[in-house]
Amino acid sequence: MADSFESIFRREGAEAARAKFLSRLFGVFAEEVVRLWATDDRSPYRSLGRPTLTPVGSSKGYTLDFTLQDRLTQKIYVAEMKCEIEYQNFRYFVLEGAWQLNHHSKPAFKAFLDAATGTSEQRVAVNGKQVKADGAILIWGAITEAGRSAVLTELGLHDVLSVANICRDLATWQHDEYAALIAKRRTWTTDLFDGLLAV
Repeated sequence: MADSFESIFRREGAEAARAKFLSRLFGVFAEEVVRLWATDDRSPYRSLGRPTLTPVGSSKGYTLDFTLQDRLTQKIYVAEMKCEIEYQNFRYFVLEGAWQLNHHSKPAFKAFLDAATGTSEQRVAVNGKQVKADGAILIWGAITEAGRSAVLTELGLHDVLSVANICRDLATWQHDEYAALIAKRRTWTTDLFDGLLAV
């Protein structure tokens, strides 16, 4: 699936502008795809909303993308999604090693990594309610097993998920809301281009 997901964006002989356009377009609704996946009972996680991490002693919090709860254990994990498709000629599209996370240096990502290891004490709130986070989950565009394993080992994350596998799950499950989401986005883009030709 990673190969077929990659081929949507990276196509032999295609102009570079194509990849830039498609990756930006997908980025507009990629988080919605993950949220839909987490609503399905076949997913190992359910989404509780966006978490805000506030270091103890600080008044400034950092809001991440998801709070994922394991359906079996009920444990709660803060999650951050990094789906950088064509950035720097696809350098960060497929996760191959922990080095690919080094360019994320903003305080919010540091708070995310701290949640993975518990090195800094911080409060976690979801929808205004404080929760106990049991760790952190990274969501990447596509992953190799070696990259996933390296990131889990080196950064202490609970799990690494890929958007490629999430899309595969939703397609395999014939998830109605996912099909509706894609159909609606297709209609919107067709409306845009047809409209631009008719202005």
